[in-house]
Amino acid sequence: MASSRPNKRPRTSRNQSSYHDSVSVLGDFDLIHHSEGSVRHFGGSRLATRRHDRSPQRTAGAWEIVTSWAPPDDIEYALNPNGDAHDFVLEEDIVLADETLLPPKRPRSVRSKRPHVVWKKKHRQDYLDEIIRWEGRGDFRLTACPDCLARLVEDPQVPEYRCRECFTPDLHWDGVKFQDISLRSLGAVLQLNHSGGHCDNPTPCHAHMLVLHTNGIHSVDIRYCNCTRAIPQHLQLLRRRLYPASQVSVETCATFELLRHLHKLALTTKASTYDFYRCLEKSTTNTGLNVPKNRYQALFRMVLQWRHLQMLKWAGRGHDSTGVDGTSEGELGLVCPSCPHPGINLPSNWEDAPDNMK
Repeated sequence: MASSRPNKRPRTSRNQSSYHDSVSVLGDFDLIHHSEGSVRHFGGSRLATRRHDRSPQRTAGAWEIVTSWAPPDDIEYALNPNGDAHDFVLEEDIVLADETLLPPKRPRSVRSKRPHVVWKKKHRQDYLDEIIRWEGRGDFRLTACPDCLARLVEDPQVPEYRCRECFTPDLHWDGVKFQDISLRSLGAVLQLNHSGGHCDNPTPCHAHMLVLHTNGIHSVDIRYCNCTRAIPQHLQLLRRRLYPASQVSVETCATFELLRHLHKLALTTKASTYDFYRCLEKSTTNTGLNVPKNRYQALFRMVLQWRHLQMLKWAGRGHDSTGVDGTSEGELGLVCPSCPHPGINLPSNWEDAPDNMK
């Protein structure tokens, strides 16, 4: 019984060898044949199907005929066929802007143009004295601990220890997680020039004061002493191991510990000051939000002065009667231990040695 279901597959005659469709494509090809197909052979009462693979038939495109990809030798091919236009731009006169139309430049002071020169002439000796001051006991020359006396301890101990960490990051719990919070927002105030005591006439620091430490960049509320025992503000900072980046309206300080760390890191790993400052920024906030104002230039200036002061201290210039200004040229240079030095690594009669031994 014949099925009434229609056969959707196209039939081929027994005499036709294969079936193919023409496919039109974009480009230079004219015709593409199907690469695969099946042929049905009828032999007697047996029906066999064989699969044949055919490579695509196509006509050669124009891109296959090209033998060289070099630009054609045509003067109209490029916008500038020769170098005249390039030479004209290089040789033409430089047009200077009319200075009368430019806004007047604000004159810069010597402190702004040459901060190291001003620091060397006016403040280098004071800075060296304050750094050497921290090698001893500084202001704490009492025989009894001031904290024990403030708490009315019956047997106050002798002050023999000093904390090496001045500023540490505080953590604030908001009920769900910890949040970083600055010492300034917590209400912490650092009073200078009174060994942590009370000052009758304190003066607030700059509103944007930042302190650079090994664990990040901190906003700290610092109060200067402005009473009868007041000294210059930058010296008050130095007496609390805070190195100021300037001497007038200080906005940036670095702890001594940070400068020592950066000095050793630069000598050991050859790391740049810029990368070190970027690390401080990442230690403060690693989200890219609320990044402190950039103080890289200030840090670079401080560490340069710090390394120079260390050389002066190691050379004994801080205890010399002539001071740092009496340092002669080349006096801070280190003696090479490998070179021959009479009285050190040469015998006393080295001049009388035979020629073959010299």
